Amino acid sequence: MAAMRHKDLGPWLAGITPRPRVGSVSVLDGYLTARVIGLCHVPPEEMFADLLGLHGDIATVHGEGLAVIMVVVERFNAIGETLSTRPDRLTPIFEHGADGRVRAGPWCMGFLAAMRLRDAA
Repeated sequence: MAAMRHKDLGPWLAGITPRPRVGSVSVLDGYLTARVIGLCHVPPEEMFADLLGLHGDIATVHGEGLAVIMVVVERFNAIGETLSTRPDRLTPIFEHGADGRVRAGPWCMGFLAAMRLRDAA
């Protein structure tokens, strides 16, 4: 299995079919942040199925899909570590428009999507 680099995650998300819930790294980052700080636990198999749809079946994933899941877990752990030890250092991954301005909307939509997994909580 070839290791996936974080920079390759965006093109992979944009190119798979069927489209996953998270179509960009910014949406994914917001989603993962919400899961880290969420009020209740969501099992990994449920989280990855929600995130990546058919591509998130952690029981059967292999090859490139497994490499993607490993990159996602790495970012999830980095967010948790940063929020636990130096929360002022957390740097969300925001998209930027053609003019260079930050587009926080996709990150916020990912955060909201993750929070909806446990609306009642």
